[in-house]
Parts: sequence; structure tokens; C-alpha cells
Amino acid sequence: MLFLLGSISAVLSVYFLQGGIRRLVFIVRERHGVRHGETTVGVCTGYQWTVNGAVAGVVRYEDAEGRSREALTGPRPRPPMKVGETALVAYSPGNPAHRGVVNGECRPVLVDVFDVLRFFVGTGLAAFLSLVFFWTFAS
Repeated sequence: MLFLLGSISAVLSVYFLQGGIRRLVFIVRERHGVRHGETTVGVCTGYQWTVNGAVAGVVRYEDAEGRSREALTGPRPRPPMKVGETALVAYSPGNPAHRGVVNGECRPVLVDVFDVLRFFVGTGLAAFLSLVFFWTFAS
């Protein structure tokens, strides 16, 4: 039984670790795309509401290849811009999955650190439990 619990904990630690690494890579690529990507002007075409009632502006822009893309502003209690208003959009041309960042709005670095840290805390806890279960099973 302890061997089974140790195996499950080891699998969970690998799962948490890969989730944290994937999230970390995504955050680094997103920030790199904003700093070293292309910049263009977009137009606010509407709004998108979040589950908790905040609203984000939808900004439509054209990338360097002429494709129409959309980016979202950060969620706010009131609409961040009026429909038809222009905004600067930074995007990564090599990464079509990157939606773009409007007016340089990025989450604070501390928020990203805590976002990734939860994965590594989970990894440490699962790895510790697997070590304890395997140690107990061996003795």
C-alpha cells in the first residue's frame, strides 16, 4: 500500500513540475514577445466581461502579414476605453497564439512569480510525500 502511495505521489510531483515549467515558459515567452515584438495600432471594437463582472476591451489590429487579430486589455471595473478608440498593441509575429498586449499592460512580475510558485510548492510537497512513502515501504 505504501509503495502505491509513493508511486502516486511521484507521478503527482512530475505532473506539478511539468505544469509549472510549462507556465513559466509561457510567461517568459509572453514577456519576451512584448519587449522584442512588433508594435502596431489597433481599434477597440467592443468589450468582453469576465466571470467576476470586470470588463476588458477587445482591440482588433492587423499583424505584419495583414491578418486581422484581437487583443484584450486588462480587466477593469469600468470599460478601459471607448469603442472606436485607438491603442498601441505589442505582439509577437512568430507566435500566432500570443494575442498581443494593449498599451503595454502586463501583469506585475510578482503576480507571475506567485502563479508559478504554486506549481513548485506542489511539486515539493508531492516529492516529499513520495520520499516518505518509499522510505517507509523500504524499512
